[in-house]
Amino acid sequence: MQKLIDIANRAVADYGFRQTVLYGAEDIAQRAGFSQQEQEILAATVLEFLAALPIPVQPDDIPGEQQRMEAAIKAVARG
Repeated sequence: MQKLIDIANRAVADYGFRQTVLYGAEDIAQRAGFSQQEQEILAATVLEFLAALPIPVQPDDIPGEQQRMEAAIKAVARG
């Protein structure tokens, strides 16, 4: 799950990488070797969160958005 969180956090901070995740989620999941659960979280929770972020996320807001993303991922993973 940590690899998914790391990718999501990078996507919050880096708009170009965010576009890669948004439009290439299946490739990223495959290359990262995600479990089925991680793939589902990426395809639903992470993509929805990233799509709702402002362009760009202001530098002062990045840590807070990353914390929100991590909390959302962990909440979904716990069920």
